[in-house]
Amino acid sequence: MRQLWDDADRLVTTRLTYVEAAAALTMAERIGRISRDEHEAGHRRVVELWPEVDVLELDKPLMLAAAAGARRHGLRGSYSVHFAAASPLDDDELVAGAGDGRLLEAWRAEGLQVFDTKPPQPAAS
Repeated sequence: MRQLWDDADRLVTTRLTYVEAAAALTMAERIGRISRDEHEAGHRRVVELWPEVDVLELDKPLMLAAAAGARRHGLRGSYSVHFAAASPLDDDELVAGAGDGRLLEAWRAEGLQVFDTKPPQPAAS
């Protein structure tokens, strides 16, 4: 993820990403994957990095495109917003990143390059 972030000419996401980051940190602490201090450090990092991101608002055109994407690709609500946000960017070098396989497949189906943000799983022995 760090390499993708560092190599990007422009970082674009929807405002939902901020909320999702807060929720993910909270969940990670709740299930014991990170400590309270790590949660707080993660939150400070999100706050620090957020100004580097171009934020897309959920306006009416994005809302309608997200609803259409949800129906066409069977995406969850928040994922459909991220799906629709990548489409109008119209950049040949665009790489859409996510950790959800269905969202990645939807972007691939629309011809976008994708990056899976989930760490690789160790091979089963």
